[in-house]
Amino acid sequence: MWECSYADEPVDVKLFWLFFLRKIWIWIAAVLAGALLFGGCYFVKNVVLVPEKEYQTVGEVYVDYVWEDAYGISRSNLNEGEWKALVKTDLFVDDILEQLAAQGIAVEKSFVRESVDASLESDSRIVKTTVITDTPELSASIGCALQAAFLHFGEDNSRIERIRVLTEPVETRIVVHDIRTMQAAVLGAVLCGLISLAAMFLCFVLDDSVYIPASFERRYKIPMLGTAASRDLTVNLRYLLRDCGNAAVTAVEQDIPVEEIAAMLQEKWEEADGRDENKITLCACGCVDTEPDAAEGLRCADGVILVVASGRHDGKRIEKALAFLSKQDVKVSCAFLWDADEKLIKCYYGFGILPKKRGADSPESVSDRRERQG
Repeated sequence: MWECSYADEPVDVKLFWLFFLRKIWIWIAAVLAGALLFGGCYFVKNVVLVPEKEYQTVGEVYVDYVWEDAYGISRSNLNEGEWKALVKTDLFVDDILEQLAAQGIAVEKSFVRESVDASLESDSRIVKTTVITDTPELSASIGCALQAAFLHFGEDNSRIERIRVLTEPVETRIVVHDIRTMQAAVLGAVLCGLISLAAMFLCFVLDDSVYIPASFERRYKIPMLGTAASRDLTVNLRYLLRDCGNAAVTAVEQDIPVEEIAAMLQEKWEEADGRDENKITLCACGCVDTEPDAAEGLRCADGVILVVASGRHDGKRIEKALAFLSKQDVKVSCAFLWDADEKLIKCYYGFGILPKKRGADSPESVSDRRERQG
């Protein structure tokens, strides 16, 4: 009884890499597309559509905290998160707006909140003040007002003894954004390359086509004669049908030229018929899928040759045909792979790729030894 073990068929790694090399242009196109997509989007977002130039001023203030013990150590230092929150509160923002109004500068409170920032460097007592706006003059004015707000805050806070200015925000420079278009392109190429490779592997695994005779034999446990270009086609044909006086040739699909294939196999048989007196007659019986009545003729034949096409994605159709023949008590003697990719088969078996290894007693090695001895 025929049993299908296709669900447990292992992945043919060599066949997969051969298909990958054949379709490598898809992988290369995916890599290039990923690089262009990620790199292009990043460039457009961070270079083409970047907002107007921004100007930044930086200053530093030193905070003397009130000592809480005899060793001059304060346990009430404000951390970076607290300073960042404080400079955006109404306490600081209103103070800055009053100073700007005295200079004749009118801005919104939300604008000041978005422009000012504070951070701590290595020392928790040194606070770095940063102001970023769209004009250098406004950045310098808000920067000076921010430091003055720090001084006012230190005068009214019981945890702080005093605040001193270390660096005044007098220097204004353009904000330079960190543009990493190349890194984005490389990331896109790697991601799309991996995704496309996984997709190609998935398509290969889901493909139930027959490309080489060995795959059909492993999957369906039915011997394969080979292909039209197989050197062992005649030998396999004469051996597998050695006890048959007549054999029928049928196909899985309707468009397979069964008559032409039967004539070709008959010619192969007759070419070697001079070796013995064994005679056989091959006749075409059409397609078992579209002509199920042909099963009666197949039962009367001494042997049955099932013709399958290469690369048709028809694994389930082959299973259906074999199941039908099994129900009709038709035993398939062997199969034939039609329209095979001979170049793929040669690459799979390594014909003409690896040099032949000379044996120790080969004629060449014997003659070489004679030449060396002479």
